[in-house]
Amino acid sequence: MLRNFVGVLCLVMLTACSVVQATSGPESKDLSVLDKGTERYLVLAELGQPLVTETDQDGRKYDIFKFMQGQHGAVKAGKAVLYGTAAVFTLGLSEVITSPLEGAAGKGAEMKARVIYDGEDKVDQVEVLQDDRWMPVQKVSS
Repeated sequence: MLRNFVGVLCLVMLTACSVVQATSGPESKDLSVLDKGTERYLVLAELGQPLVTETDQDGRKYDIFKFMQGQHGAVKAGKAVLYGTAAVFTLGLSEVITSPLEGAAGKGAEMKARVIYDGEDKVDQVEVLQDDRWMPVQKVSS
């Protein structure tokens, strides 16, 4: 009996790919740094280096950012627990569904935004150029 239990446990552990996928996706960015009046250095600290930094015809500096918007750590942990529990109760068979599902849905969403700054290097305006999130949890102000 113990040998069978250990065998099933090993099978579940070997097939728990969706649990690993759920915990290893990109982290979520704090999009509140795009609110009007935020200092440019805070935007750079959260979103990373921009693809482009230029000045528009009105003399205002702007950055174009491209980044992956992931999921919050609590969401990742919840999914991992759910997938792990499903794998245990179905003896690993749930991985046939959860692994491809997490592979498609858990990789994050690409976002592109143009951030225009005022004369004091503070966010003045944001234009979302691309937002591939299927459910925008955090809005981007413009």
